Amino acid sequence: MKIKDLDKNTLKQLHLQLNDYANKVGGKFNFLQMLEDIRSIKQPLTKKTASLHYDSGKIYWNKNIFQDKSDLLFQTMKKIEIDGDMYKGLNEYKQKKITNMLKALKPIVFEVEPNDENLEGFEFNLIDENNEISMIFKIIFFYNIGFAKDILNYKI
Repeated sequence: MKIKDLDKNTLKQLHLQLNDYANKVGGKFNFLQMLEDIRSIKQPLTKKTASLHYDSGKIYWNKNIFQDKSDLLFQTMKKIEIDGDMYKGLNEYKQKKITNMLKALKPIVFEVEPNDENLEGFEFNLIDENNEISMIFKIIFFYNIGFAKDILNYKI
């Protein structure tokens, strides 16, 4: 995903939301450091403890994500980036597989908890209210850090 692919309204909304989240974990530097720490962990979503530690805090979620679901989630996100639609060109069996994966992952909520007790942290869903993969989830776990930097520094 490139920042130029987003419309101004979406960019503005993401800018405000990411800056709010960054402030809740201690600022832009801490937020970007969290993203770097996540990138350094191999398969962070499939941890059996449903949590991961980063330099200045912890992220945990309410349900384990198994390797097969994680792989299918990643493939689906790549398909959306390339085709713009997760179901385009797929047979009925593969469409059902993606739909079942989304249903299984819908109740997952991630909670980011900073080590500093004066900071409140934040939470976000893996699947948003439109039954699509949440943009915040993509930014935190999959998109490159430069994309997050561009959104944080976007001029409204």
